[in-house]
Amino acid sequence: MVRAEIIERSKKLQETAPAIERLTGMTEALLQAADEAQEIRHIPAWASNEIADQGLYRFALPEELGGEDLPARDQIEIVEAASAIDGSVGWCVHINSEINSLVLRRMSMELVHDYYDDWRVLTCGGVGPGLQHARARPEDGGWRLWCQGSFGSGCHNATWTLVHTGSVGVPREGGGSSEKAFLIPRGDFEVVDTWDTAGLRGTGSHDVKVDGAFIPDKATLPMDLFSNCDTFASPTLRNPMQAHYNKGAVALGIARGAINDLVELAMEKTPWMSGTPLKDMPELQYRLGEAEATQRAAKAFMIDAQEETERHLGPLPKDGGRSGPDWEVTQRSYLSCVHAAQASRHIVDTIHNTAGTTASRMDSPLERRLRDSHQAAAHAAISWRHYRNLGSTYLGNEMPGLSSARA
Repeated sequence: MVRAEIIERSKKLQETAPAIERLTGMTEALLQAADEAQEIRHIPAWASNEIADQGLYRFALPEELGGEDLPARDQIEIVEAASAIDGSVGWCVHINSEINSLVLRRMSMELVHDYYDDWRVLTCGGVGPGLQHARARPEDGGWRLWCQGSFGSGCHNATWTLVHTGSVGVPREGGGSSEKAFLIPRGDFEVVDTWDTAGLRGTGSHDVKVDGAFIPDKATLPMDLFSNCDTFASPTLRNPMQAHYNKGAVALGIARGAINDLVELAMEKTPWMSGTPLKDMPELQYRLGEAEATQRAAKAFMIDAQEETERHLGPLPKDGGRSGPDWEVTQRSYLSCVHAAQASRHIVDTIHNTAGTTASRMDSPLERRLRDSHQAAAHAAISWRHYRNLGSTYLGNEMPGLSSARA
């Protein structure tokens, strides 16, 4: 496993305060980091290190690896709280804690020690989407890899990057596929400056390039690297919606931040040509009540669906539990994640409109919330398109890409 010092460090942090309290205790620092990230388009190294030092990239890991083994509810609460501070900060807390635990699912125990023995281990988001110029060549003891992939969130601060292409693998020289995913350490990949966006601007989701690096066999993973884990007991590591509920939590946090911003603005603003304080306007009161109810309902739906999934999965199969959830459980779980993202986008749209032109100024937090909420809700995993895909399954059709979940 990992060094005793790693385990002890995690235990001491947990004795000091729960993870969510450690996060909220960093609020001022994270607000500073968020503003800096807007300029440099990634979380600054000092802030990423502080987040790591508070254990906030490890909370989804098993305790045996210096993690906290937190269930989905706690993961959602932490990511929501981080995203209420700032969307880009919340995204990096989510993606870096999430990927750190996702790659564990199919990792060999030989690799586990080397990988998690670094307290600040941080794997940037899988760079399979839009993989360019990709080829892999088998060599004695491993593979030689060339590629450039998109959406490497957190890549500037990452200690590893993950290259995967889902179910097809990287094209293999001479034909066929690698039938592997690859973990590449920091010295063997480079960041390509491509992330110039409005929403979630500070996430550093640039391209990552690998130019002929050698990856030993022990640093390769099966193509189904996000499949079910049969080594560690946490049901999270068998939940196919782990990446989805974390992204839903980012959207919920952005909406929560926008609601808080509107309350603060309403207490001090009197709209031009109105004469009535914003807080006394019935329209604002109505929209605020609706936003509060919608955000809380979407959050409750998603948490309830994930807790149902965890109860359904139970312990490891060898101890009487399930390897993966039945389709009906996944169906509800997935719908809750999509709804969290799309409902949150609608909340922020309404709040931005309610706040008036103040919200459009670059110094208004609501301006950034608007951009971030749209970017979060556009992610392929929780896109509005899945309303239709999931709705179709209630009529007996297969869910694209998830038909195996019915097995």
